[in-house]
Amino acid sequence: MPEALIPGSSLFTVLVADDNDVAQRLCKRVLEKAGYSVLIAADGLQAVDVAFSQHPSMILMDVAMPGIDGLEAMRRIKAEMPAMPIVIASAHSMASDRERFLAAGADNVLSKPFRLADLVSIVAKLAQDQKAQNQKEDGP
Repeated sequence: MPEALIPGSSLFTVLVADDNDVAQRLCKRVLEKAGYSVLIAADGLQAVDVAFSQHPSMILMDVAMPGIDGLEAMRRIKAEMPAMPIVIASAHSMASDRERFLAAGADNVLSKPFRLADLVSIVAKLAQDQKAQNQKEDGP
């Protein structure tokens, strides 16, 4: 049983920020099946609001969204919550785009269309890193 499903364990929560309904539902279904809690934001402003009010464990951020784009939303979130892991999901997959996203503050980049297994793998690694950090802070 994944640790995220063990009663009493703190649930690792992923905010999926994407204006595409199909992408939202697909990510939500796959991540929940893997044992994670999922929040949804349909645009950049909503992503910022949800991040500040719900404090997810990490954010999967689409770049091309109405209102403010994913990069501006990421800048606003990182300004207030610099340790928040943000993974950019983008159809822009040139090496220069990846470098630009990382330079803007992204912790990782997934090129669309991405394999769902890759998404679960990245989330699992971030969840493991957070668990290790929490254990270090809690002490022996």
